[in-house]
Amino acid sequence: MDYSGSGVAYPSLDQVCDINRKMIDAKGGIFTSPKNLLNQGSLEYILTDVADPDLDASNHLLLKEIAAKIGYHIITRHVFYDGNKRTASHIAWAFLRANDIRAFLDSTIIDLTEAIAENNATLEEFSLWLIDHQES
Repeated sequence: MDYSGSGVAYPSLDQVCDINRKMIDAKGGIFTSPKNLLNQGSLEYILTDVADPDLDASNHLLLKEIAAKIGYHIITRHVFYDGNKRTASHIAWAFLRANDIRAFLDSTIIDLTEAIAENNATLEEFSLWLIDHQES
């Protein structure tokens, strides 16, 4: 993750693509070289949109909202040819972890990401899921 002036670690495009590659390698799917990107402009936009050089790294609630926003838009904007839901959940988790917020992924993330893909869950629901899945 790349650090902003305030100490918040944001994912780079290459890091998100690396996670997508790892998800496909681990669970199967189609990977189109070189980075499996279907909508690179959408990924670049969301990564730029969430980056705030003035954000205080101690604002954990806002960081969870940012994690949800990154994941949600990877799914809804079909950034990759394959593996969008898996990549979205793992980049949100990795973003939180890089910013010292411990969250856990359980099987309910599958239902949530599928609901997002089917337009049956909102960005707010993803944020609430991340809040509910913070490790104590």
